[in-house]
Amino acid sequence: MFIDLLAQFLPLAATDEAGVLTFLATQVWQWGLVALGIGLVIFVHELGHFVAAKSFGVKCEKFYVGFDVPIQIGPIKFPRTLGKFQYGETEYGIGIIPLGGYVKMLGQDDDPRKAEEEAKRIRMKQDAAEADDESDDAAPEKLDPRSFPAKAVWQRMIIISAGVVMNLITGVLFAAIAYGYGVTYNPSIIGGVTPGGPAWQAGIEPGGQVVSVGGLTDDQMHFREMRMAILTEGLDNPEKPISLAIRYDEGVRKYNLKTASHPENADVRMIGIVSPTSLEFSSKTVAMPGSIAATVLSDEDAGAKIVAYDGKKVNNDLIVPSTPFFNYLYSNPTKTISLTLERVDGSTHQVDLPPQQAKMLGARWAISPITGLVDEGVAAKAGVQIGDVITAINGDTEIDAYKLPLELISAKEPITMTLQRGEGEEARTIEVELTPQDALQTHAPDSQISGEIAINRFGFSFRPLPTVASVLPNLLADDAANSELELQPGDEIQEIRLITPDSELLSPLPNPEFEPLVAQLREGWEKDGPTPWGSLIETIQYLPEGTQLQVLATRSPKGRVIETQVTVQQDDRVWFERGLGLTASESIQRATSVTDALSLGLREAERRLRDVFRFLRMATQGRVKMRHVGGPLAIMDLAKQEAERGISPQLLFLTMLSMNLAILNFLPIPALDGGHMMFLIAEAIRGKKLNEQLEMRLTMAGVLMILLLMVVVFANDILRLL
Repeated sequence: MFIDLLAQFLPLAATDEAGVLTFLATQVWQWGLVALGIGLVIFVHELGHFVAAKSFGVKCEKFYVGFDVPIQIGPIKFPRTLGKFQYGETEYGIGIIPLGGYVKMLGQDDDPRKAEEEAKRIRMKQDAAEADDESDDAAPEKLDPRSFPAKAVWQRMIIISAGVVMNLITGVLFAAIAYGYGVTYNPSIIGGVTPGGPAWQAGIEPGGQVVSVGGLTDDQMHFREMRMAILTEGLDNPEKPISLAIRYDEGVRKYNLKTASHPENADVRMIGIVSPTSLEFSSKTVAMPGSIAATVLSDEDAGAKIVAYDGKKVNNDLIVPSTPFFNYLYSNPTKTISLTLERVDGSTHQVDLPPQQAKMLGARWAISPITGLVDEGVAAKAGVQIGDVITAINGDTEIDAYKLPLELISAKEPITMTLQRGEGEEARTIEVELTPQDALQTHAPDSQISGEIAINRFGFSFRPLPTVASVLPNLLADDAANSELELQPGDEIQEIRLITPDSELLSPLPNPEFEPLVAQLREGWEKDGPTPWGSLIETIQYLPEGTQLQVLATRSPKGRVIETQVTVQQDDRVWFERGLGLTASESIQRATSVTDALSLGLREAERRLRDVFRFLRMATQGRVKMRHVGGPLAIMDLAKQEAERGISPQLLFLTMLSMNLAILNFLPIPALDGGHMMFLIAEAIRGKKLNEQLEMRLTMAGVLMILLLMVVVFANDILRLL
């Protein structure tokens, strides 16, 4: 039986010889685990067919993991197998093409070209006496009793379905073993909310744990499960709100949120919940290179925990102990904060963490009209509307995108905000008084994802624009002639390109998340591209001072194009992030007994099955794009990532793969197990086999369909890597 082609839907430098050998050994070991894991899933599938066939007396001529097809390129002929041996009447082997496996039974072959040959092989010759007794026309066809077609329909159905059943059973066992070891996961705890996103607009506060989303309820919900539920629910019913239950220290709060498109990928749905960061430093990177934290922390602080800050002890009894600390950190960006650290050896010591100086391009940036409001928030209650333009704060008209959050993030007194509403002749100026309210600020107010900046105390958000609001004195030209070639207030950036060579940049970047943005800067970031301006300003914080960028801007009123160079330089303002190398918040879910492990394994398998069915349903409705589909290369890459994380993640990956193979291999496509089952059902209903020629043509169509699908998903995998 063919297994379903491995779920087609679905710089490290060493400085010495020992380092090279260690690296190579690690890679070989990890890829070996990948091959072993995927091979095991294929093996148990084929073992199901094999054992069922043997139980009913069917002769099995081959048992292969991988396909042993002949491959020849010009005069070069490749071996068909990586190894094989004969035991009894069966040949066992590993095929050269690792895209599935098969059991070759007497009288059965999925290759339509060999169907007629197989049919002839199993027809038994009649002796002379039988030939005299019965005419040729009346003589019933006799088949080899050990052939697959000679068995009763119900027996063949069991043989065909046995592979899928084995995948379902072993999928449960893989997950049960994983939970027996203990599964490390990121809990579905709200570390923060994305500025301007649905969760932010609904006023959802950090510090709670999601225990129910849509139809999924779990007191120990994984963040990955929550995110997947939101994604699939959003894709399935983009206009329908998702129910959400969040447990806080004082009780459960319920919400109904409509998902929003991801700013950089409209097909991805989100509500804007960010996972929390713990108070434990990484054992590898205590602080981001070049940050203020790197000047006060040392390698001895690797793995240390923050146990107090400015004399306030961390309360570990809270659902999210880190919430008060991050609220304090981001609400006091200009303050030096004293941290008490407990190192891995049990000793404690204090460090003073000064503010982080920002890096800019010698200019201030304009702000957009107000883009979002918190429901029942301060601004909304005061009558502020989306689209209003802020022209002054307490009479100060010098407004820029990164000055505003610094002024308002820790405001305790009411402010007067002057707004312009409407355009042209309908434009009017209004003033509102906003009294700040307590609101947790557990993340920096700017969002790399949405590109928005949110002032939680006042409940409104806006975007920084690539429009120059003002120019710093040291960037102003000395004479009028040169001023025409330099940036001026009102200039609108159209493209910005990194021109400093890579050898002069930090390599690798302190935060790998920004490597694609630096690559985009190298190619040329355009104003109307998918990446928001705020992400570029944040990326600049990771570039060394003196980095040169080429800028193309347009100048009103005639739209004159200005080409100039700007330099990354230290600003007199501070940046919210200080470079602390803290790890993500993690928990361990471990089964307490064999029964508990099996229960958790069954739950995991059920969820993965539900994912597959939902994916297939959305695919038939046209809701799934090719970018969502992964082929063999994507599967191998994902398998390696899970193998690097440890035995439990790899076992959970094998559960997911087993469920995919079980369902996809049982689709009613000829040449797959599901296609064979459809033929058998038709035979059971009719009381006789289908016409062999019709069955052969349908099987050929199924093979061609699978081959075409393989070409598409392989091409999709390759394009994704380019």
